Amino acid sequence: MSTLTLQKTNISLLSLFCSANFDTNRIVIADHELSENFLTLYLEDNKHQVADLGDAVMYKLPISKFAEIIAANDLNSYEGTKFTHSGRTYTDRIIINEPLKWFIQDALPAEQNVALNLVKRAVLKSSLTN
Repeated sequence: MSTLTLQKTNISLLSLFCSANFDTNRIVIADHELSENFLTLYLEDNKHQVADLGDAVMYKLPISKFAEIIAANDLNSYEGTKFTHSGRTYTDRIIINEPLKWFIQDALPAEQNVALNLVKRAVLKSSLTN
């Protein structure tokens, strides 16, 4: 993403944040698209919903960053019991699937919403610190 595009995106995010009276809970994901390169979020103020997605704030996150967020929050794994070759048990993280495959193939809609909302929070936080 070019510096100018990043600046425009940050300005758009800050404007959205201001219109929502600095309440991150008012900023919602109107829609999202997942391609092989990007997760695209369309963000809007819940109290001032846009009629067309073209009017929403569009944010493109590299797919690798999306996978990192899923993995860092242990969304694609759970804590379970594993066995050693000698038969002893131990507790460890059990991976359900690779992060992106988990999101596409295994995650329930509620789990997908959790992942998307974690991305939204990260995006809003980074726009305030840049």
